[in-house]
Formats: sequence, C-alpha cells, structure tokens
Amino acid sequence: MQLTNFSFLNARNEFLSSIAKRKVASDRIETGKRLEQSTKDLGAISQASKQKLQMINDRASINNLKNLRSFLYSQEVSLNRVYEMYDKIEQLAIKAANPVTTTEERKDYQLEFEDYQKQLENLMVSRYQERLLFSSTEKCGGSVDVVLKELNMDDNSKKGGAGHAIRAQTVETGSPSGEVTFRVNSGRAGDTYRVWMGDICVFSAGPEFQGDDFAANYNDNGPRTVTYTKDDGTPVSIDTQDIDFAYSGNGWRTSGAAGNGDDDLFKITFGPGEETTYEVIPGGSNDNGSEGGTANDGIQDFNPYVNGKYTNIITKDLPITFDRTEMTLQVETKSIGVIYEEGGSSQSGETADGLANSGVQFTPIPFIREIPVDTHNPENIIYLDPKGFDTLEGRSIVLPDLAQEVVDVMRGNRSACGCEDYFGEMKCLLENRLGILGAEYKRVDQEIEELEDQLVAGEAAFGRIAGADMAAEATQFAKEAIKADMAVQVMSNTSRLKDVLIPLTTEHFRSNVLSAGI
Repeated sequence: MQLTNFSFLNARNEFLSSIAKRKVASDRIETGKRLEQSTKDLGAISQASKQKLQMINDRASINNLKNLRSFLYSQEVSLNRVYEMYDKIEQLAIKAANPVTTTEERKDYQLEFEDYQKQLENLMVSRYQERLLFSSTEKCGGSVDVVLKELNMDDNSKKGGAGHAIRAQTVETGSPSGEVTFRVNSGRAGDTYRVWMGDICVFSAGPEFQGDDFAANYNDNGPRTVTYTKDDGTPVSIDTQDIDFAYSGNGWRTSGAAGNGDDDLFKITFGPGEETTYEVIPGGSNDNGSEGGTANDGIQDFNPYVNGKYTNIITKDLPITFDRTEMTLQVETKSIGVIYEEGGSSQSGETADGLANSGVQFTPIPFIREIPVDTHNPENIIYLDPKGFDTLEGRSIVLPDLAQEVVDVMRGNRSACGCEDYFGEMKCLLENRLGILGAEYKRVDQEIEELEDQLVAGEAAFGRIAGADMAAEATQFAKEAIKADMAVQVMSNTSRLKDVLIPLTTEHFRSNVLSAGI
C-alpha cells in the first residue's frame, strides 16, 4: 500500500509559485521596469521596442538640427563680419573718390582696402565641420560662372618609360549642380576627357580611370610625389615618376591629327539626385559623313554611336545626398592632348560649335540643400538657400573713378557709364542674406521644439508600457510573501502526518508497509 500526502504536495507547489512571483515583483521594484521577461507580454514588448526606436530617432534628429543651428550661427557671425567690412570699405572708397584726396592718401587707402579683400576671401572659404559655409559662385544678383584654365600636353610631357600622361585641374564651383562646357581635338589616336565632382566621375569620354589619384598631374616636368587621404582616412603617397597603371586608349577621336581639324564641344549637366546628361556638338570636319556617318546630322562620325548614345562615353549620376563642390577636369593621352582655354583652338578659325573658340566654363545651378527633419514625416524638409557675397576681387580704389565704382557696388547705384545697375552688396546682405538666414533659424528652432515635445510624449508612453507600477508591485510582493509563509506552515504541519499515519496503518493491517510517499 502507498500513502501520498497531497496536502504537503499542494502546499509545496503554492510555495514555489509564490517564490517565483515574489522574485518577479522584487526585480521590477529594483529595476523600475515591468518588461523584464519577454514571455510575459509579447504585445507590450513589441510596442515598447517601437517606441524606444522612435525615441532614439527623435534624439538623433534633435542633435542633427542643433548641429544645423550651429552651422547657421556660423554663417550669421561671418555675414555680420562681412557687413562690418563692407561699411569700412564704403568709407574708404568715399574718401578715395574725393577729388581733393591726394595720390599718397589713396595709396594708403588702397593698402587697407586690399587687407579687407583678403579677409573677405578668407571668410568665403571658411568651413564648419569640413563643410563650406558659403557658395563662391552664388552672389547678389545671380550666379557667377567659373572659368578653368587650359590643360595642354605634348609628346615631351611624358617621362621616360611612361606609357601615357595625364593633366588635371581642380576648382571650387560653389555648387554640386551645374553645366560644364569645353572643347577638345584629339585626332584619330583618341584621348580621354573626364569630369569629376569630388571623387565621383560624372563624365568620361573614353575608358574609366585606372589610377590612384585622379586629381594629380602625372608625368609633369620633374619628379612628383602626390600625397592625399582617401575617404576612409587612409593616407596615400604616390610617386608619379612613372605611370604604373594601364591606359587602353579607345578615347574620344576626331578627324585628322590633334594639330589640325575642328574642335568638338562637350556640354555636361549634372546635380545631386539628377541624371547626368551630355551633348556633343561636333566640329565641321568631324560631322562630314566620314567613316560611314551622315554629313551635318549633329552626330560625331569618328566615335561609335548606338541608340542615341556614344558607346565610349560613360556617365554617372550623383547621389541625392551629394554636396561636395570641388570639380576636377582631366585629360589622359598617349600622345598629345588639349582642353582649350578661351581663344585657343587647333585651328584659329571656325569651330562649328556656335561658341567660337570658347574656353572651359562651369555654369553653376543654385543648389538648395534639403535637410530631412524627422522620421515621423519624411516629407517634412528644411530647405537651405545657398549664400554668398562679393569679395570685390579685381576691384581697386587707387583712382577716383575706380573708388566711385566700389561705392556704387556697395550702395547699388547705377554705374558711371550708365551701362550697369549694381545690386547693392550692403542692401543685399541685410535684406536678402541675413533675412533668409533669420527665417531658417526660426524654422530650425520650431522643429527642435516640436521634436522635444514629441520626445517627452514618447518617453511618457514608453514609461506606461515598460515602467513598473511600484505600488502594485509592492502589494504583489507582500501578498506573495504571505502566501509563501502560509505554504511553509502547511508543509510543516502535513509532514507530521507521516509519524501518525504509518504506525496506525501498520497496526491496523498487522503487516509492514511496503512504501510510503510523502
């Protein structure tokens, strides 16, 4: 016969259950968190995770906006400094324009004027966290074109043993968007012409670049070591004494040799988030029906053309987040290669491009930077206008008429010749640049305030989901402690039944009990 003490077993189960529940309540009281065990409330866990992620995003957005506000503050400080210098420049120009001012006095004024010019130039290239504060091409009254110099090589440009040569020049465009135009004539051998924005090659008439530093002038006169830092921070030092990478040729070809025939005109348009497009306007001898082409159809006859595109031209689009503004123009050749400056040409006459002997020119498209505000509404975007100012480069007050012109530029007067109405740099700075800046300030502050309110509400919601109710948990802890104590007493009392039941059972049956379960 087997005896089972069910009262003891039930009390034991109640004790273990109370101990477990008491530990949960204790942990919640200690940590202040309700969702310590994911198995307890999967729905609440999911909601808490989503809310926590949104809070992280809100904090990141607030930090980004505060950083943007610091950027705007740097712009404001600099523009106020520019206005102060404009005011002093105007005073100097008024004195220099006075007919009774002596030549020696004007020389002194000119020296002070030149000092202000240098300060303006330094402010123009100032940066905030590696980002330019101002656009050098966006000035009062409109955008200003950037003119590049000629890139020219001959057979003597290559160092001994080198298979080819490269010329490149980099300029600050003030905008990642624009149109660059230039003329080339490479002859039947073919040269490669490339346009880079930052480290992205947006246009290549010929094969892709195979070297390490696209901005370097390889095989220049004399040994040259190029040192730069890659985007990942890796320092690189290149000895360009010899070209150590291959060039297959297969570049852009024109009629005849590089020293004769007509120039082709390239027009390349690009911008962040926009398709990079190009137009080729061939010179007369490059569109005369040679090599199976059709004369005067606007298609260059010496390069493969299929389905409306030249197959040896490669383009790449800039990502929508791209905001670098340094452009590099590059020519790569095995023999002779030229990108002509204004007035230069393989033939001094007609170039058949409608822009006789035009040079290298970049026409910026004003770039309005888009700043996403928060993740609640992806369409909520802050737009930052490009800001620039006139550094008065090339101007002087050494003569009365030149000084008066500076006064007109500052005030916005009509020029002495009556041929130009100046915008008025001081007026522009106050009413346009600083006015726009004030509106951007207000918008950023408004968005920061709204995000902070959202963050407070999110933290409250997260607390309701994940936070422990301290009063309820304390009550639960006390209740489970009492239940555990009562279960201990029951187990203690029921365990004594063994001492009573076994003898009684033995005497009753006058036999040994085979087994007993307690």
